Amino acid sequence: MHIRKKLFSILSILAMTIVALLGDLFPGHSLIEPDSARETDDVLTIWYTDAYLEEYIRNAAVVYEEKSGVKVVSTKVSGLEYLEQIQKATIDDGYGPDLFVLSNESLEKAYLSGLCYELKDSHRVLNSTYFPEVSLDAISYSDYKLGYPLFFDCSIFLYNKTLLDEIVTNYNENAVNASSNYGEGSEEEEETNIEESSTEFVPVIAEEILPTSIVEITNFALNYNLPEGCESYFKWCVSDVLYDYWFAGAYLNVGGEKGDIRDEIDVYNTESMYCLNVFQDFKEFFSMDLDKYTYEDLLNDFEAGKILFIVADTNVINKLEADKKSEENPFAYEYGITSIGMLNDTLKSKGLSVTKLVAVNGLSENKELAEDFAKFLSVDYSSNLYSRTGKLACNYQKEYVYPQMEDAVRTYENSVSLPKIVETSNYWVLCEMVYTKAWDGEDVNKLLKQLSGQVKKQIFGIYVEEEYIETPVVSEDYVFDE
Repeated sequence: MHIRKKLFSILSILAMTIVALLGDLFPGHSLIEPDSARETDDVLTIWYTDAYLEEYIRNAAVVYEEKSGVKVVSTKVSGLEYLEQIQKATIDDGYGPDLFVLSNESLEKAYLSGLCYELKDSHRVLNSTYFPEVSLDAISYSDYKLGYPLFFDCSIFLYNKTLLDEIVTNYNENAVNASSNYGEGSEEEEETNIEESSTEFVPVIAEEILPTSIVEITNFALNYNLPEGCESYFKWCVSDVLYDYWFAGAYLNVGGEKGDIRDEIDVYNTESMYCLNVFQDFKEFFSMDLDKYTYEDLLNDFEAGKILFIVADTNVINKLEADKKSEENPFAYEYGITSIGMLNDTLKSKGLSVTKLVAVNGLSENKELAEDFAKFLSVDYSSNLYSRTGKLACNYQKEYVYPQMEDAVRTYENSVSLPKIVETSNYWVLCEMVYTKAWDGEDVNKLLKQLSGQVKKQIFGIYVEEEYIETPVVSEDYVFDE
């Protein structure tokens, strides 16, 4: 017995000595792993379809495991029949994901398939303190919160700040020169000039003349001259509804704010017709052809200083900032983003947005853990999203890498999401056809009436003939009496 005690004491002393020696050899490193780093049986799986998310999710998983001890395995899968793959893997094969990245318009389909978990939101982050209301609407279905908003894309109104400053400088200089020429004529002309110049000239400021409505773009074009080398006031990719939608988007209601109410369909109305007529007018005013420009062509012209205003998507921020650092042909201008919240003085304007969210598999056995990682991915780690993916986080950031990112968030706040109703999964295509035909000169009344009937037929199974509404007459400053 005494021998055993002595042996145990000797071994204990030896162990302590070895630990002390190793501590001297590796100062600052603990030989005892913290609880968060110990191996655990908890493993989560997350699926996604976009390759650009790979680095972000992988790095987030590493940090999350260090923090919680929970291992996260990420898998990129094909976007083709994405939800069907998840359902089959979960029910038939037994290896489905615990959570997955999904686009907001697919939320109803996922929920009705049993693939979405009604979130507990135990951390109390699914509110307007952390996210824009449009994000919260995008993740909601039938009053349930079914995902954590991750990132968004929407159309933004971009302008060349350097050229705008040049326009302002030229305008102010010309106005001053014109006023200094008063008094050089006859005595009678001099008296007239004195009366006309009695009001002191107030220089214009760039921020004050930026258009805040769609129609104000035409007023800008009528009042200010483009600097040398700049060829166009305004262009956008007319063939893509993402860049067209903000003309009439505020009055194309399919499913209400959350896009999930079948009885709330209102696309055929006086306001939507007026807005679409203005859209038609812009073709003539800015002399644009539908098939003449691609989106890439317009971006190249914008970077070359040939276009003053352009409608782009949020990815353009990452592109322009990268091109500024290019050694071969750097982007040499300053640029800005301004919110266009109105069509004119009375009618609103809303662009189209797509929100990607992290949903928890309703059939997972690790729902609470999965929700915790979903929250970590969309809130705690979201400050790394832009640097890893070039995408803009839905979660409000304390600091933005570039001020244009915050301006893009403001535009997103004023956007509308695609509807979630399963039967309207082709709404994007239907809208694009309406805008294309309107641009080609077809009757907007007929187009919107048909759109309403088609959407309701897809939802209710029968074509609904809308009662005819008179087409409103466009009355704007750019419309001249003949």
